[in-house]
Amino acid sequence: MISISKTFLLIAVVLLPFNYVNVIYNFSLSDLFFLIAFIFAIGYQINHKVSIRYLLSSNDFLFPLLIYTIGFLISVHFSFSPIDSLFSFFQIIFIFIIIYYSLFLQTFSETYIKRLLYMLSVTTGLITLGIFVFFVTGKDYSYGLLLVEQGWGMIRFSYGEMEPNVTARVMAQSIPILIFISIDKKGLLIKLFNMSIIILLLAVIILTASRSGFLILMVGFLSYIIFHFKYSQRYNLFNVMFYVLLSVFTVFCAYNSFPDFFANSIERYSTIFDASRSASSQERLLVLEKSFELINENPHIGYGLSNSQNITGIAVHNSIVISWLENGILGFLGYIMLYLIILYYVIIGYNENFYNNGILMVLAVISIMMITGDMFMANSYKRSLWVPAILFVVYSKQLLNNKTKSNEAI
Repeated sequence: MISISKTFLLIAVVLLPFNYVNVIYNFSLSDLFFLIAFIFAIGYQINHKVSIRYLLSSNDFLFPLLIYTIGFLISVHFSFSPIDSLFSFFQIIFIFIIIYYSLFLQTFSETYIKRLLYMLSVTTGLITLGIFVFFVTGKDYSYGLLLVEQGWGMIRFSYGEMEPNVTARVMAQSIPILIFISIDKKGLLIKLFNMSIIILLLAVIILTASRSGFLILMVGFLSYIIFHFKYSQRYNLFNVMFYVLLSVFTVFCAYNSFPDFFANSIERYSTIFDASRSASSQERLLVLEKSFELINENPHIGYGLSNSQNITGIAVHNSIVISWLENGILGFLGYIMLYLIILYYVIIGYNENFYNNGILMVLAVISIMMITGDMFMANSYKRSLWVPAILFVVYSKQLLNNKTKSNEAI
């Protein structure tokens, strides 16, 4: 039964980038396979008489989720559409209950998780190819499957009816996986294949012209270098820097050959440290300021989940601030604790040299990228972004438990 659950889990993760393919409302095809994996895993545990107390105590996210839920319930009646708020809340519950337990109730090997993440990266790579071909030819050869679009002033690209910054984040989280597997594998063909996907991912991230996507990419590269040194216990820069510098060199050559390709993105990137040159940045700063004013007026009760844009005009692009604005002080405390739990396991993993497990190190990098990205994003309950971080926590707990048992046996 567990092997069947793992098969459905694999399918669910591979389908994560297609989170816009919905079965009903915001319940995606990937969500359906997560739910099936959860049912099989729970069925196996019930058959083996695992206690409910154990299941409840094993989920670190339950207490923050409870606090967040109280904030949600207190604030939801202020929402313009309580039904929409309720469906948004169900998405959060789905991440930290259904997806968490569908992952936690498995016993993972490093090989299985490596295969899981690599297939996710290859799927993401195929999507980037579709976006890039659309940019070059102006045609969507996926016949509408990818919902590739050019918009936002006709200078930015995305897919799946997502904002370009979300697309950039989905693409960026695959790069650490591909770098690690390229270093880990000895075959030349797999290295060349992975390098091709990395370059394609970088190209599409540039096409999104997302400033937050660019910052997340930089945070990811820096985290990877620091974490890889800690994991390998070797200060040999060659392996990591080879892929980083090769990617940078390729992008540099492409810039000299096709300057128009980069023009719009570089213009947007240049406004990162000068918001006065960007109308969208000024607008977001004004919305952020208005949000703080509204919070100060009533810090205890929010305006309802997924309702802040009805108050501020556009959604606040910061998941912590928007949690406070929409769900009050308890919503803020609950949501920030979710991030702190992930950071707690990152710190433990770092101090333990990631238990000499390279794939855990990669998941830690992606988790840092996810948390960083959420500081520039509204309504942060995208399963495609949260699942790697949840997997990191679950796998960390498994490795920590294995180490504890080994120490007790000595």
